[in-house]
Amino acid sequence: MTISERLIEFVKKSPKEADTPEGFCPNCWGREEYGGKFYEAILNNRTDIDDKDSKIGWVQEYANKHLLSIALENQGEEMACPKCKMNYKVES
Repeated sequence: MTISERLIEFVKKSPKEADTPEGFCPNCWGREEYGGKFYEAILNNRTDIDDKDSKIGWVQEYANKHLLSIALENQGEEMACPKCKMNYKVES
């Protein structure tokens, strides 16, 4: 699943279901308040998240510019954040 697809799936869930999009550092996501910034960007771009073709390019561009640095990297049995250096155990 691409970064943009993970972000769109995250937005479709209720806030109680997921605090952080899959594959992103929860520590950095919360500390930098990316959730609020991403929702604001969706509203500003008037994007219909149910329409897969609707301006999907800006989601990928936004992710590359702001979120790629907090995407978790696989390091064997753990996932690591390149930005804050936190490690997370891989859930089976």
